[in-house]
Amino acid sequence: MKLEEKILREYVSFLLEASIGVEQQIGYGKNYHTVDPQPNTWEGYPGLEYNMAADPDGSYWASVEVLDYPEMSSADRKFADEVTAMAWIRNEYEALHRRLLNSKSE
Repeated sequence: MKLEEKILREYVSFLLEASIGVEQQIGYGKNYHTVDPQPNTWEGYPGLEYNMAADPDGSYWASVEVLDYPEMSSADRKFADEVTAMAWIRNEYEALHRRLLNSKSE
């Protein structure tokens, strides 16, 4: 093997082994168009927080708080189980998030 071929093979091997692009934390569904590749979920909506607590009898209490508009916050509600409470919280988050977006656009 000639010296040029050996150098070329080593260079190609180096290129193939080198990582291409920026290493990211998450695998499937990478978003190459943003700086932060973490997924956006309903729990990350700005200005909203939820509280959930369990009673000894197995029921759950839940509420959603709007940080900038306390009058839009929900009162505590009682649910039979955690799944139902989380479903209600998510629906409240979606509705309140839409209301907040609509109020900002006016």
